[in-house]
Amino acid sequence: MKEKKLGILGIKIGMTEVYVDKELIPVTAIFAGPCKVIDIKTQERDGYYALKIGFIKTDKLNKPLSGVFKNVQEKYRILAEIRMSKDEVSKYKVGDIIDVSSFNKGELVDVTGYTKGRGFTGMIKRWNASRGPMSHGSKHHRKPGSNATSRIGPTRPGKRRPGRYGNEKVTIKNLQIVDIIPEKNIILVKGSVPGPKNSLVKISKN
Repeated sequence: MKEKKLGILGIKIGMTEVYVDKELIPVTAIFAGPCKVIDIKTQERDGYYALKIGFIKTDKLNKPLSGVFKNVQEKYRILAEIRMSKDEVSKYKVGDIIDVSSFNKGELVDVTGYTKGRGFTGMIKRWNASRGPMSHGSKHHRKPGSNATSRIGPTRPGKRRPGRYGNEKVTIKNLQIVDIIPEKNIILVKGSVPGPKNSLVKISKN
C-alpha cells in the first residue's frame, strides 16, 4: 500500500464556483476536520506505521468501542487510519489535532470517497447499453440481451449484466486546492469528488 504523507477526514458539502484571476473555476466544498490523533500504529507493535484519527465527536458508544479512546478525553463517531512513513509518524503524538491548517492553497491532494449508490439497475443505466426497437412487434425493448454463450452454459466472468450500480470506493488523484477557509474548516478543491452531498471523504497529500 502506498504511504501517504498526511490525511484528513471531511464531509462533502457540494459544488460551487469561484473566480481566480478572472477565471471561473468549479470547485467542491469539503468540511474537513478537525481530526484528533487517537492512536499511533508502529512497525514493532502493529506491523506498519499509521495514524488512527477520529472525526465528529459523539457520546453514544458502547463499552468495547469506548475502550479505543482510553488515551484521549473525547470520543469520535468516525475512525480512520492513514498509512505514513516512520519519519512522518514521528512528527505526531496522541492528542494532536489535524485541521485545514495542515494543507496549503495550491497544493495537489487525492480525494477518496464512495460513489452514490443506485441500487440494482439494468443494462442501459449501468453499462450505457443500447435499447432494442420500440415498435409494437418487438418484444426486446430494455432486456439484457444474449449471454454470448450456450443456452445451458453459465454467464462468463466479466460479462456486463444487470446488477448493483454505485457505492464503490473511488480515489480522484491530483486535485488542486483552490482555497482554504480556516474559520469554517472548509477546503475548496478544483473539480468534482466522489459521493453525494453529506458523504464522508478523505483528503490525502501526495
